[in-house]
Amino acid sequence: MIVVRLNKRGMEKIIRHHLWIFSDEIKEVISDEISGIANLFYEDRFVGKGLYNGRSKNAIKILTLRDEEINTEFFEKRFKIATARRKNLSQFRREINSEGDLIPGLVADRFGSTLVIQIRSLALESMKDRITEALVRVYSPDSIYERSDFESLPEEGLSRSKGLLYGKEPISQIIEENDLRFLVNVVKGQKTGFFYDQRESRQFSRKLASEGKALDLFTYTGGFALNLAKCGMNVDAVDISTEDLEIGRQNAKMNGLKINFIEKDAFDIKTLGLYDLIIADPPSLVKRKEERNKALDLFSKLTDQIIDHLKDKGYACICSCAYNVSIEMIEKIVLNSSAKKSVIVRPICQTGLPIDHPYLLSMPETNYLKCFWFETLKSDGL
Repeated sequence: MIVVRLNKRGMEKIIRHHLWIFSDEIKEVISDEISGIANLFYEDRFVGKGLYNGRSKNAIKILTLRDEEINTEFFEKRFKIATARRKNLSQFRREINSEGDLIPGLVADRFGSTLVIQIRSLALESMKDRITEALVRVYSPDSIYERSDFESLPEEGLSRSKGLLYGKEPISQIIEENDLRFLVNVVKGQKTGFFYDQRESRQFSRKLASEGKALDLFTYTGGFALNLAKCGMNVDAVDISTEDLEIGRQNAKMNGLKINFIEKDAFDIKTLGLYDLIIADPPSLVKRKEERNKALDLFSKLTDQIIDHLKDKGYACICSCAYNVSIEMIEKIVLNSSAKKSVIVRPICQTGLPIDHPYLLSMPETNYLKCFWFETLKSDGL
């Protein structure tokens, strides 16, 4: 048994329903185990249970404020709650969104009859069998496949795991979104295979589409590009991955669309022409707060190029999937770039996480995706 006694700051986190307790918010740990389920106390009063990792600065992730067993039935109950709030969505969606669904460290995406999961907690990793059994009970999938093969580990001590957990080996899936079909490789694709979190942003991009020319940077397998081409735009789609671009070409062909896929570094677009609409959705550029300045520098260089390649009265969108880069930071970067380029910027809107990616108001860290849409005007129009 792991017993953790919280200090006053740790208890304040419990009261505010913030699900992360850091090591400096702990008064005492009584245990010979380095990780597992911890019973939490404050001044000798039981206050909850959480996932404990003694190797991590982010030491505890709260699971429950009740004195209940963390077993298959516990996960089954949480999964049923998550399913109920998604009952009006299609079968192509995120089923479990970690803290947003009150299961910190677990992500599950549905691709029809296939579930793809990521486990981002060392303590949760030891309960993989219980989680899998609960997923089978609630979702009755044909396959459950794990994609915890992270590029950089989200928690100290966690192993990189990938493979079949239940059922038959999944084949490439075809999903439907916004009247388009996408081929998804859940075994080799990035993360779980498809970025469901940009669904509403891809839908919004159609409102700005015209008969002009568009540029989709960091296109992956053509998410934004297909939506813009569907609206009649002439689209260039840029990515550095040969494999991802090949799937993008298959997606375009499957939907009867013509897109010019370009294999190159999307941070360097100097050789490209002018566009009516440019969308940039880079991968997470900052994993830790200490990396933020480097990420902001990359965003600044990218934004300078985007404004250089926008036609007068052109539209653009810059996205960040890192909590440590806020929408206010993106706005400031765009403002600074526009001042250097003698361009006026008019914000259009912000888009972010769709309904199947819930986040907690008590945890700003869970609201990670921000997309800033804007219009540019040459300043000589003043």
